[in-house]
Amino acid sequence: MSILRTIYSTVVEALFPTSIAEQEVLNMDGNTALHTLPRAKKSPILEACSIYSYKDERVWRMIWSIKYKKSVIAARIAAFALLETLSIYARATFPIIVIPMPITKRRRRERGYNQCELIVSEIKKMAALSADHIETRSICVAYDLLLRTRHKSRQTLKDREGRLESAQDIFEVNTAAAVSLNMKLDGLTDYLLIVIDDVVTTGSTIRDAISTLRKAGFSQTFGLSVAH
Repeated sequence: MSILRTIYSTVVEALFPTSIAEQEVLNMDGNTALHTLPRAKKSPILEACSIYSYKDERVWRMIWSIKYKKSVIAARIAAFALLETLSIYARATFPIIVIPMPITKRRRRERGYNQCELIVSEIKKMAALSADHIETRSICVAYDLLLRTRHKSRQTLKDREGRLESAQDIFEVNTAAAVSLNMKLDGLTDYLLIVIDDVVTTGSTIRDAISTLRKAGFSQTFGLSVAH
């Protein structure tokens, strides 16, 4: 672990000690959480949907536990809910390509990991364990298809106008990964690309990610987040 990562972890533990709400949600399994935690209301954009309401303390504590503490337990709870939704989509469309929302190299150096990749990795594991079901067998992951090219200050520090302005033209498609994916799809047109994010607020960032992929030829691209 790098010195920067060690300092980061120490500060996070000091600022965000485990609360009663966090412990409550971490004691749940994915199915219990799915039937207990409040659902998100209408998405701020048509191209994406969310599962849980971020206003509930247990939900935002779960998200923070993933984002700042690298909690695998919390990631599994989030992944379970996402996989349930993806499985519904997969019944109508084959296959589904799951893409974790990317972060910049700078943010990765600061944090040491991408929280959305952590969640998607758990989705991949769960799908593999239930590979006898066509719904999960049709879900695969493309980690490096979408790249984040511009670093912006933290969205949590901005108002709505600032978020909308800062989340424009910050992504690009990895050409090599796109060519490889197209070869794997082998001319298929009946498939979905789903960008996975932890939290959607105004929807500006995930909208820009979806737009970037659609402009690159992946017209059936949509978004799904753990919370809103």
